[in-house]
Amino acid sequence: MNRFAAYFAVSSLCLTGTALAAAEGTAVGVRPDALARAASDERVLFVGSDVSVGETIVTGPRGNVQLLFDDQTRLVVGPGSTLEIETYLLAGSGVDTFAVNALAGTFRFISGSSPKSAYSINTPTASIAVRGTEFDLTVGGGRSFVLLYEGALTICRSSNCVNLTNRCDIGTVAGSSANLFSWRDDERNRVVPNFPLSNIQSSFLPPFRVSGGQACLVPPPQPASGSLVDRSTGRPAPAQNQPCTDPQNC
Repeated sequence: MNRFAAYFAVSSLCLTGTALAAAEGTAVGVRPDALARAASDERVLFVGSDVSVGETIVTGPRGNVQLLFDDQTRLVVGPGSTLEIETYLLAGSGVDTFAVNALAGTFRFISGSSPKSAYSINTPTASIAVRGTEFDLTVGGGRSFVLLYEGALTICRSSNCVNLTNRCDIGTVAGSSANLFSWRDDERNRVVPNFPLSNIQSSFLPPFRVSGGQACLVPPPQPASGSLVDRSTGRPAPAQNQPCTDPQNC
């Protein structure tokens, strides 16, 4: 049993008094309200609740669910969100196919032990191919947004695709276009507010948190320069708001 499985087994025993049942996935962290729907059935999710293929996970405005799957894939369904578990086919220690539909809201995806080609994440406007990764995803208003923390991924709208390969890269799909925003893009700050999960991840279990996630929400500090150079003299100019001590430069 690896460290994540052991962590969740002990946590669930402490909270529920019973061992986790075998299933495609298990709700190991739940903040009410959260539901699982299948056809006409609906049930409230608690810590230790199983989730299965064909079910749709729905959270209320303040709810979230942290799901652990058999291949150690971790998914967070954030507040006010809807996620459908479409396909989960086990093959040894991994899965042949793991497909989910992120229908609306905010999500976090942390891949497990399965081959990266097994993962398929779709939204109403985009498809995402995973290449060993951690990322946040937001869906709504006819748009999809992804924020990469680790690994790499590709987000597409039909044949229009962008590759995210650097930490803190943002990809967006709106209409028929797909766009990539790095730190160098002036419009990046406009889309950053679409990623709220790092600001509330203190309520998640530790394996569902992203170390340094909030750092991707603010621009990195500009490198400090020792002093400015007066081009007319070639000598350092006095720093702003500091007294001038060199009469030749004052």
